[in-house]
Formats: sequence, structure tokens, C-alpha cells
Amino acid sequence: MPIPKKDSALQRKSAKDLVYETLCDWIMRGEMMPGEKLLDTELAAYFDVSRTPVREALQMLEAQKLIKVTPGRATTVADVDKNDIEKCYRPLAEIQGLAARQAALILTETQLAELEQVQKEFSEACDANQAERAILCDNAFHELIVKAVGNEYIAEFSHMLLLHIQRIKYHYFHKNMMRKESVKHHRDILDALARKDADRAGELMRGHWLHVMERCIREVDVAGENMT
Repeated sequence: MPIPKKDSALQRKSAKDLVYETLCDWIMRGEMMPGEKLLDTELAAYFDVSRTPVREALQMLEAQKLIKVTPGRATTVADVDKNDIEKCYRPLAEIQGLAARQAALILTETQLAELEQVQKEFSEACDANQAERAILCDNAFHELIVKAVGNEYIAEFSHMLLLHIQRIKYHYFHKNMMRKESVKHHRDILDALARKDADRAGELMRGHWLHVMERCIREVDVAGENMT
């Protein structure tokens, strides 16, 4: 298994969290490709930990459907399927639409200022064609809204879906996903949140994700790619 070069800046958290977060990042960015084998002995040696935290991390990744564990066979990175686009985006649109609706009524001035700063950085990253920075800012914008609601179930479901969506972005649209329209969508959502217009914020958020979903499907179809 070709493991990426070790990052000397990795901070030792719990062994399980370190392994999980690193593997998740590798899978998201495509450093570990679909079908690639994950060997617990090799990973344990890489992270300088026992096999127990590695196995715990792999169980977490399996629960999030990022890896495939087949008894008696190798554990592999899960495939990315075209059908995953709609399966992930539609429920996320509903969940984040609900989050935006609730957040509009409770966001503080400090939280709105944080969103403004992230929106500014997102716009700058798109203008500069900085794909990775734009994706991080995009994620941060939505995560701040979800976090403000304080509902751990919304946060958990949203996070899991975003993991798969981020993987799709890196795998197929690392550069093409940056659009002026996404910056505008965020701007409109933020304005509705600032006005405490809950219905409008929820409607805009839901529409944003459905629009991105349709764009993803269209671009894949145009490219004629087989995503299995």
C-alpha cells in the first residue's frame, strides 16, 4: 500500500483519532484511491501505534462508508459512484436547509462576523483559483451554521454527508467546483441570516445544495465518465 509521506507536523492526539483523521484526509484528497488496500499492520507501523487504534479508526471509516471491509478479504477504500452525488446532496440540502432556518433565529453578532470573514476568504480563494483553500472555506461556512444550531444529530448527519461530498469534489471537480455563483449563494444566505429571515435562509440553503447537485451530475454526464 503506497502510504503518503509522513507529515512531521502531525500532533499526537489519541492514537485512534490521529489514525482516523489522517486516513480520512487521505481518502478525501484522493491520496488513497478507490480500491486501494488498507493493511492494519502497515498502518500501525506508520503511525507507531498498536493495531488496536488502527482497527478502531477503520471501524469508524467503515461506519461512514469510506472504506469497505469484507470478511476474509482485504479492507479497501470505497469506490466513488455517480449515484452517490444525488444520494448525498438531496438529504444534505434538507438537513442544512433546516439548520439555516434554525440558525437565522439564534446567530449572535460574533457568529455572523465569523461567517462574514469566512465568506470573504472564500471569495478571495475563488478569485485566486485556489482550489483547496476554496473547498476548506466552503466547508467552514456550512459548518459554522450547523454548529450554531447546537443539535448534535444535525451536525453528525451533515458531517457524514459532507465527507462524501468533499470526496466527490476532490475526485472529480477539484478545480471546476469553484464558481462565482457559489460565492453569490453564500452571500445571499448570509444576508438572510443577518436579517433573521428564517424561511428565506432555509430556502436559499436548500436551493444552493440542489443547484450544486444538478451541476455535478451535468458535468459528469458531459465528461462521459464512469464513476464506478
